Amino acid sequence: MNRKPRQAEISLAKMLEEAAENMASNLRSKLLKHPGELGTAREQILRDFLRAHLPKRFEVSTGFAFDCNGQMSKQLDVVIFDATVCPRIEIPGHKFLFPCEAVVAVGEVKSSVTSRQQFRDALENLSSAKALDRSAKGTAYDSRYGETLSPKDNHLHQIFSFLFITGDAMNPDALGLTLLEDTSEIPVQLLPNIVVALDRYLVTYCCDDGICPNTMHARGVAVQATTKPADAILRFYLLLGRAIDVIRTSSLPYWEYLSQYNSIPAKVFHSSVETPPPYLGKWTEGD
Repeated sequence: MNRKPRQAEISLAKMLEEAAENMASNLRSKLLKHPGELGTAREQILRDFLRAHLPKRFEVSTGFAFDCNGQMSKQLDVVIFDATVCPRIEIPGHKFLFPCEAVVAVGEVKSSVTSRQQFRDALENLSSAKALDRSAKGTAYDSRYGETLSPKDNHLHQIFSFLFITGDAMNPDALGLTLLEDTSEIPVQLLPNIVVALDRYLVTYCCDDGICPNTMHARGVAVQATTKPADAILRFYLLLGRAIDVIRTSSLPYWEYLSQYNSIPAKVFHSSVETPPPYLGKWTEGD
């Protein structure tokens, strides 16, 4: 009796590993073939990878985040936002602005980070987004979880951030120690959640329940070396995917952002027969 060929076993890990290896290969190819477009190429490749492998609820773009106090981040290579609640605002120059309450993650992509100063400079853009007021003065509300956003107190209410290095990178131990030193100078809410050096390592934190990117519960910095080219990308994808799935978001608190228009002066016409005037619907009753 002829037996049907056995169908290949479906493995999510295998499929993602192949996608990560393809991304790394494309990135290396772009860096070699298009030296004049390095910045655009490496950022777009990472955005394309994330767009293809994150839930469709999330959109991936580039631009600036802003808050209801008029503060704006520096330009960000990667902006991941909840597309179900986020109005996207375009300004001249084909640049996009995103209200921070709907932004779940931001990232910077660098060709090389080989010194402490370069590392700290690379984190400035990320901290400019994480410092924004996601609470919208206490009015931002996540209807899915029934929570008012309070980013200073809750890590699930904060923007997740990452630095992705595609080329030469600091020694992993040196970078880990630099990040540890920064915790004495920078509020933990502003620290990057993940640092990835392609093909080399991933740096995040150690919490009571193991390796995690939660800076507020961290007791140390965790440096993970890679054994295969796709390792760092897949670990990054795992931590990022888990984080953005639970980070709270809010639709635009229109009354805070447009508070100058809350008072609407107008000339009013109404019936002078009754005080207070009747509802307009009353006029047609009995017709």
